Amino acid sequence: SLRLSYFARAFYGYKEKYMITATVRADASTVFSPKHKWGCFPSFSAAWNLKKEEWMDRFYNVSMLKVRAGWGVVGNDRISNFLSMNLYENTKYGVGTTQNVVLTPQHIANYDLKWEGSTTTNIGLDLGFYDSRLNITADAFVKDTKDLLIAQNLAFVTGFASQWQNVGKIRNSGVELSVNSVNFNKKNFFFRLPFTVIKTIFCSFKKCYVKL
Repeated sequence: SLRLSYFARAFYGYKEKYMITATVRADASTVFSPKHKWGCFPSFSAAWNLKKEEWMDRFYNVSMLKVRAGWGVVGNDRISNFLSMNLYENTKYGVGTTQNVVLTPQHIANYDLKWEGSTTTNIGLDLGFYDSRLNITADAFVKDTKDLLIAQNLAFVTGFASQWQNVGKIRNSGVELSVNSVNFNKKNFFFRLPFTVIKTIFCSFKKCYVKL
């Protein structure tokens, strides 16, 4: 398979306090039919560095305080080639002393196959204390994936076991907490103690019907 991609990115920052990033990506994949080759995947993120605010000077023990938020879409085209095309193979059989050759379809083509898309929304908080000797990072996210590329089981009457389709959706949400402390920081020796907790919840899988 081949892929053609275009990528554009814009960034804006103001006095190291406010940061905004916008990205858009366009991908074309040969695994899909001509009407569904292209997919557009935008993303956006913003951050507010509160530590740069003047009113934070009174909190001298806080070395970092940043709030983050992001939203973005990514695509998936990891399927075999030619699933949206009719492919045939030679099959030989004999009748008496005569050998016949027929063309047998390899699969049921799906002309409506398209990009699988995953949309992620997240918010985060970065905290640092005592000249960054103690750092805490917290993130919460929700990831929605739709148009899942799945080999859907078919009825035996079709003559095929399955057909690749865009079916179902999944929601994946979770919280991640990371704590990192620098217990010793000398000229020739330092010791760090990382600690990470991840809580993830999978839910909402929707199964769709066969599309022939």
